[in-house]
Amino acid sequence: MVDYHTHTARCGHAYGTVEEYIESALSRKIREIGFSDHAPMPEAEREGYTMSAAEVEPYIASLEKHRRRYKERISVRIGFEVDYPLLGSFADSYFTDPRIDYLIGSCHFIDGWAFDHPDFIDEYGKRDIDDIYGRYFSIMEAMAAARLFDVVGHFELVKKFGFRAVRDHRPAIEKIARLLAAAGTAVEVNTAGMAHEAREMYPADGILKILFDCNVPVTLGSDAHRPEQVGRFFPEAAEKLAGAGYRAISGFSKRKRYDITL
Repeated sequence: MVDYHTHTARCGHAYGTVEEYIESALSRKIREIGFSDHAPMPEAEREGYTMSAAEVEPYIASLEKHRRRYKERISVRIGFEVDYPLLGSFADSYFTDPRIDYLIGSCHFIDGWAFDHPDFIDEYGKRDIDDIYGRYFSIMEAMAAARLFDVVGHFELVKKFGFRAVRDHRPAIEKIARLLAAAGTAVEVNTAGMAHEAREMYPADGILKILFDCNVPVTLGSDAHRPEQVGRFFPEAAEKLAGAGYRAISGFSKRKRYDITL
């Protein structure tokens, strides 16, 4: 097993030390742990969401140190979770930085609305739910077409609080899947949804089957914001992957993807 979606305290809403996350992964017999803390956002929007631009280099240096320390016991990968559309606060040079193993592209905002933040949940009651889903998937389509990232983060995050689409958005999902397959971009099976009102992983089983049928690679991520969350619900995730037809998941090193047999 691998866990490619974990955070650190630098983002302002995660807790615990890097060492504690690694030790938690070791206790769960995880072979690779990837840190993908939130890349910087503009200062006016950053507080409590992401690290600052000044923290990027210390973040990388810390992970390099821990990678050397634990190299005989576990592979430590260095990544970032980057918001899309891009907000201009994560330097372009990091997209080609050889120290970075992978980049997760995620959508947390719909036209400035932090739709996955509990403080702004009331907005769901002011908008048409299918318009919300349609706008979300249009952003995901643009992200897939941009080919900037190695992994798509928590596909279908828009269902986090249990608000479900009424219309069938399968055509949009299939279009996204074809774009991802053409680019070789992986989608993570993010298990955090099990702990939220969605009560299921991102993406749902039906979308996972679409991804498999379109030959989209996948990886695993717990979206851990505390050490004890590393690897949560992974046995269930492995069952879902196998049920969809997957026999391998993706690992990453220096922005190169490789297969790991399930």
